[in-house]
Amino acid sequence: MSVQPPAHTVVLEGRRRWGALVALALGVAMIILDATIVNVAIPTMVKDLNLTTNDAEWVTAAYSLVFASLLILAGRTADRFGRRVLFIIGVITFVAASVLVALSGNSAEIIGARALQGVGAALILPSSLSIINAVFVGKARAAAFAVWGATIGGMAALGPLVGGWLTTYATWHWAFLINVPIGILVLVGVFVFVPETKDPSSTQGMDPAGIALSTLGLLGVVFALIEGQRYGWVMTKTPFEIFGMTWSGGLSPAFVSLIIGVVLLVALVIVERRRLAAGKAVIFDLNLFKIRSFGAGNAVALIVSLGEFGLLFALPLFLQSVRGYSALETGVILLALALGSFVASGVGAGLAQRIGPVRVLQIGMGCEVVGIVGLGVVISTSVTGWGLAPWLFLYGMGVGVATAQLTGVLLSESPVPFSPKGRSSVVC
Repeated sequence: MSVQPPAHTVVLEGRRRWGALVALALGVAMIILDATIVNVAIPTMVKDLNLTTNDAEWVTAAYSLVFASLLILAGRTADRFGRRVLFIIGVITFVAASVLVALSGNSAEIIGARALQGVGAALILPSSLSIINAVFVGKARAAAFAVWGATIGGMAALGPLVGGWLTTYATWHWAFLINVPIGILVLVGVFVFVPETKDPSSTQGMDPAGIALSTLGLLGVVFALIEGQRYGWVMTKTPFEIFGMTWSGGLSPAFVSLIIGVVLLVALVIVERRRLAAGKAVIFDLNLFKIRSFGAGNAVALIVSLGEFGLLFALPLFLQSVRGYSALETGVILLALALGSFVASGVGAGLAQRIGPVRVLQIGMGCEVVGIVGLGVVISTSVTGWGLAPWLFLYGMGVGVATAQLTGVLLSESPVPFSPKGRSSVVC
């Protein structure tokens, strides 16, 4: 499927174009950094705040749970009311929540602040991608997608190093307060370089049923995936406490949450199909999945994300608990993954122009497979950082290449929205 460019568009040029990209990438870097920085800071936080194991798990889960469940709603809201303004609101919310985390004195305060960070992150991520897609064209768009994707892959691995350094030489509070200067730089860059963009079709009406079903459905599924191991995948093995109530037996709360989430998402598909057939506004156009590049690209993105974030959750625990490395030493070891990702982002853009983004994406996935198999072979109770580094570097290169090309491949055949007068979605 080939889509013609819109009849009218506003394209950033020169220094303003790359200034906008730096600001957007730095905003994304901030939220991805924070998603992994807590992995190495949490042991110190547990000691300082006397957190229980359950509290510590929710410090991580609250962020991920809110972030994931609000992504679709945040993206659609940005299309309707303006991506730039939602991005700015997201940055302000995220930075304010980071300060609240640093000032927290008990479990309830820190978990609530982490959930608020998730709200800010959900506003930042989809709006940043939509802005890039709207104001970059041609080769510049491919390069921008490469930078955006490499930022996600690289910062996910860089988080443990930053968190380890701050925790070791300062305090865990600075693992969150670092977002204040970063956020200020992002806001200055956005105000100076980034134009406002909207999707004219989003003004056709709201989809309250789709908003509720998508948000609650994702909330249910994500909660089950995060907490299934702890509370039991089918039957309850650990009591679940919330708002003074205890769930201590029978079917696991994770299992019930999963069933409810799946039912709501199935209902979402039915409702959205009916609204599309009636020509009404929808929260998410399911017809996009009929486009092969979009459907397959999302499947690959899921695999890449599960692999990297799963690795970055489990490996720091292994290195600190089994091998006895400090938080900083763990971060230094994981730096090999980040270096691989950044190296690949520079190589991948030029390579994609020569052999095509799909082929480069396949090469990236191949590097990931070899890297993860290599890690599986060498990992042991006696393995050193030097033994892990080559495989982490190779895996990081795979992540960098794959993530950098994924967005371009995923959107390559997706239609560009038109206004009723034939104008594009970009307003400046």
